[in-house]
Amino acid sequence: MESFFQFAALISAISWSTSGVILKKINFSRYFSFPFYEAVISLIIMGIIITFMENWTVIFNENSNDLLMFTIAASLSCIGTVFYVISIKNNPMGVTFTLCAVSTILISLILDFTINNINYSLLVFVGASIVLISIFVINFESFREYKDKNILGILGGVFAGSLWGVAVFFNDKALIQSSILTGAIVRAVVSIILLGILSEILKQRLEINTNKKEISKVLIAGTLITFASLLWFLSLDTITGSLTTIFGNTAPVFAIILGFFFLNEKIHKSEIFGIFLAFIGIAIIILAKS
Repeated sequence: MESFFQFAALISAISWSTSGVILKKINFSRYFSFPFYEAVISLIIMGIIITFMENWTVIFNENSNDLLMFTIAASLSCIGTVFYVISIKNNPMGVTFTLCAVSTILISLILDFTINNINYSLLVFVGASIVLISIFVINFESFREYKDKNILGILGGVFAGSLWGVAVFFNDKALIQSSILTGAIVRAVVSIILLGILSEILKQRLEINTNKKEISKVLIAGTLITFASLLWFLSLDTITGSLTTIFGNTAPVFAIILGFFFLNEKIHKSEIFGIFLAFIGIAIIILAKS
């Protein structure tokens, strides 16, 4: 059963990378707009799911400490998403995913090792190392051809990944007693409030686009991220934060493939080799944990 939830994190990665392809095509010039609308979409979807499951009583009776943990995690994730949008708008998609993935994985591993006192077998570390190497390999050409380096885009990717890594720690603590639905609903509510406040303070008022094609892109990308988040919470509720992060951040593997088919981005032999390495690393970790 545990391996199923590891695959849930992988499916989450596919959903995230697919949303990135659509996000790249959305015509928003202000960085707060998409994260805000994604949170609204997520809140609506979660509301429908919780109502259907008749689970609102559980949500309102959650432990206050767990709600605080979820709130801290949601705030960090929300700010991280803004940095992610900044990065993906200023970088090739593969570069952004690489920066985010590596930062998140490293922060999660450090926190699991130093604070949660989690010790993994040598095989897990070997598998994790291969996954990290694969992320660099599949995006080697993207970095080499990235001549007009955008500092804002680079820092955005690193900050996004680092904040997400810390958020993993707080979500992991909250999920010891609370449900994934609570985590998902808190993420949406906090994001709406925080992004609404930040957009006013920084004078980045939310854009309203009435173009039907643009609206459909926002709805699809927002829905994909919502389900990616649910799958991610499902995985985190069962396996450790760092393992969920490793599997979840294989998104660059799928981003390269999707970028090739839908964004006409070049795909190189090194990227194919990197994808091969990534799946080897994933297989080693799953075998080590089975």
